[in-house]
Amino acid sequence: MRLHLQNMAYTFAVYHSIQDLPEAFKNRVLICKGIDMVEKANVPNIQNYYVITYEGTNAIYFAYFQLLSVKTIHFNLGDKKIQQLALCTVVQLLKPTLLVVGNLFRHDALFFQYNQNDFSPEKKAEIYQATVDHMVAYTNASGIFLKDVDPSNAKFIQAGNSYTPMLEDISMEMNLPAHWLTFSDYKNELKHKYVQRCKKIRKSFKDVQIRELSLEDVEKYSIEMEQLYLQVTQKQLVSMGILNPIFFVEMKKVLQENYKVCGYFYQDRLIAFSSAILHDDEFDMNYIGFDYTLNSSLNLYFNILFYCLEHAISLGRKKLVLGRTAPEAKAILGCEPDYRFSYYKLRNVIVNWFYQMVAGYFKEQQGDSWKDRHPFKSSYYTKEKSA
Repeated sequence: MRLHLQNMAYTFAVYHSIQDLPEAFKNRVLICKGIDMVEKANVPNIQNYYVITYEGTNAIYFAYFQLLSVKTIHFNLGDKKIQQLALCTVVQLLKPTLLVVGNLFRHDALFFQYNQNDFSPEKKAEIYQATVDHMVAYTNASGIFLKDVDPSNAKFIQAGNSYTPMLEDISMEMNLPAHWLTFSDYKNELKHKYVQRCKKIRKSFKDVQIRELSLEDVEKYSIEMEQLYLQVTQKQLVSMGILNPIFFVEMKKVLQENYKVCGYFYQDRLIAFSSAILHDDEFDMNYIGFDYTLNSSLNLYFNILFYCLEHAISLGRKKLVLGRTAPEAKAILGCEPDYRFSYYKLRNVIVNWFYQMVAGYFKEQQGDSWKDRHPFKSSYYTKEKSA
């Protein structure tokens, strides 16, 4: 399906499926591997849009958007029963939608491209914003989320004062020194108490078998992976978008060896999995799942983090990216925050009020104690600053 929208300078062609794109343009778009993965997986409550921006007759820009139909399953306020009930009532009555500029489920690739490289930063920002404005009009979304905005574009968005920056939007990451060849090299950099903690946690994993899963394995275990993933996501305060089993299969089909999926088996049963995307010398964790009933006894979450670090080192990656959730656990591992540029706008007063409420709970849950975690010896931080 295609719709042409116009403003004074640009024309926009909006497609609901990548298959509807003009053939000449489709080949260029597919350079971004898996741009249509969410569409192929038919992830629930997500509408996909592929937009071509024209200046005159010239196609100058392509962008991928998602429209999320916000549901009650996307929130878990825990013991705040009255607030949860009120939130559910508002969601059911207003049926809010969120226009996502980018991809909720990935940040390893750009989901837009300019058709020529000599545009000035101002011109790029103008094209970007014009395309967003028309998609807001097209979808009539309740809210807009500008995800992982390029720093060169962020300054123009901030200057416009139309969008609110997401405060404390961080990705927890760790640079991996070239001399780290094994996990022991990492441990040698830790302070004593963190070494002891690491040993204790890893010891609890002695009866767990870890193996990398092939495409056939992912297809075989996809339902179990979904159930383990849901155990994790249902513990989170907010989960914007819920994946299905097909997503993991499609990721492995498209990215192949650049999508590492590991299964954790205990007593011949899959009890956890982790997935990561390899790109730009990074080991970028995608999604995990685990059996919460075994989390305490086997230290599942921390052992998954340790194994992802070990895997990244063994593959010679330069950076480990563990994402936005659970900053304290990742800070204990040794990660530090990378501040991202993301922005939002809410077009409904009631939706905005509830967002502020949930954001307050999220900040309270996250806390600031992670900022005081410095697990490495001082010599490590000295070398990092001089590198």
